[in-house]
Amino acid sequence: MNLTVKIRTALLSVLAVIVFGASLLVLGNQNFNTPYQYELVQLDDGWTISHGEKTWKLDSVKESNIGIINMGETITLSRTLPVSDLSPATIRFRTILSTVKVFVDGKEIYSYGQHYADTNWMLPKMLNFVQLPKDYSGKTITIEITACENNAFSGLSPVFFGNYNDLKNNLVQTTRLSMVIGVYLCHLGFMLLILAPFLAFADNHDFSIFPAAVTSVMMGVYILCYNDVFWYISDSPSFYTFVEYFSLYMIPASILGFVILAGQSKFRRTAIALFVINIIFAFSTTLLHIARIVHICNFVSWLHIIGLCEGIFLITSLFITVADSRKNEFDYKLSITSTNTLIFGLILFLFCAVTDIIKFNIMKFTKIGEINSHINFTTIGALVFIMCLLLHYFYHCIEYINESTVKPQLEGLAYTDALTDLSNRSRCEVVLAELSGDYTIISLDLDYLKYTNDNYGHDQGDKLLNGFSQMLKNSFTDASLVGRMGGDEFIVVLPFVDDERTQRDIDCLTDLMEHRNASESRLRFSASWGYASSKDKDLRFGANAQHVYLLADQRMYTMKGKHHQQSLGRLYDDLVNKLLDEGGKRS
Repeated sequence: MNLTVKIRTALLSVLAVIVFGASLLVLGNQNFNTPYQYELVQLDDGWTISHGEKTWKLDSVKESNIGIINMGETITLSRTLPVSDLSPATIRFRTILSTVKVFVDGKEIYSYGQHYADTNWMLPKMLNFVQLPKDYSGKTITIEITACENNAFSGLSPVFFGNYNDLKNNLVQTTRLSMVIGVYLCHLGFMLLILAPFLAFADNHDFSIFPAAVTSVMMGVYILCYNDVFWYISDSPSFYTFVEYFSLYMIPASILGFVILAGQSKFRRTAIALFVINIIFAFSTTLLHIARIVHICNFVSWLHIIGLCEGIFLITSLFITVADSRKNEFDYKLSITSTNTLIFGLILFLFCAVTDIIKFNIMKFTKIGEINSHINFTTIGALVFIMCLLLHYFYHCIEYINESTVKPQLEGLAYTDALTDLSNRSRCEVVLAELSGDYTIISLDLDYLKYTNDNYGHDQGDKLLNGFSQMLKNSFTDASLVGRMGGDEFIVVLPFVDDERTQRDIDCLTDLMEHRNASESRLRFSASWGYASSKDKDLRFGANAQHVYLLADQRMYTMKGKHHQQSLGRLYDDLVNKLLDEGGKRS
């Protein structure tokens, strides 16, 4: 890769990093926060908690240390509500895979999820906004949370007290960055899906744009679901909870699909096998969930293991691919930029995802609880990965353009006869080896080449060859190959079997030679030829293009024998003319 390309690539990468960093700083700025109309209070202390036969007071909800709550277990929290004249007042808290009941002084004011439990549907992750009665001030509030899955949750969600609109604004402000990134990834993915048919069927036929689009959509949907953004636009939390798990399960498959179609994995068969396993995993868990046999939420640990193993495999295979490409300097220069970009994005995303997975499991088995976990690292990693994936795609397109430009130039040097600009013998042999279907082969031999070289010099012989080559091009305009086999031997391949049409082209060549001979004093254009087709009756069954060419060559030599007699006459005429010229000079 030359210095200019390296500088351009570095500047583009640096610009992408600067834009990305600036966007994060702007989006994370507290100046975007909307001021609260009323005071927003987090009810963190003063709670009494009951779990089974055990009851204790909490200094902080974040340090409840309730352990992992399994199916059928109930956590009860109670405390005195603040003395306040705020009206209407609302509390907000989050639950996972559990039913909820809320009481004020023993009177039930809110319940959620019992109908899911009664019909064996998975309880969704839920943001509970509970409006308090007008006379709530100073009364006792009790919250009962009953788990409906094994390993349903650990830890307790913070409980916020305030105005309903302020509570919603607070939710947006705390998840604004994740929401923007999720919406951006979804928008980008859908845009790529729309453009994918046009891009995929372009000249380079790169179908990796499809899994790239799916990856972007799945990452964006997962980020939005996890951060409860769909709560604003959907009245079906059970649906977007299911979508959260399904999109999470599809991310490894879509990444593998991209790597396979982009041709970046040396171990293609292994990658395809892993891709199939991921697809089966995602859809089989979905079917089990729909059939209400096993809920989709019970397979997260399996995904963590599968995803970690596949991430290590992908990074290893990409490094091996780069190492092997170094053995071929040309391929290495073409592919190193795009592959390195993909490796960087994948490593960063895997690191961020593993960080969040480790953090999630640590919080789950400690007093903090996984209900308070976030996927901030995964969110940033997903954004960087999609940016790297897009850069990889564009670099790959640039590399394809370079390759499609350089390759014909190299093939032109390797397969073109330098003197006549026709296909050389190597190219002719490649075409003959690949010929199939209906075709006609013409073998031609240029007469008088040796005679011209011996009597008029090799420069005139080269002129004879060039002139005849140009006539061949002008005569056989439909030919799939016009080539020089070497010396005075030429070949023409026509992609049809039609004796009348072939003869017309040969007659055209004859007319061109006669016209040229009328204006030449020294050079004489004449050729012997013979042709045969793939359907020739003189060929045995199963004959290939080489046999067709040999038959055409044999027929050419028959004509060449007749032209040999004419050549003797030409030699006699030239000798007489030469003697006459010398006699004129002596006199």
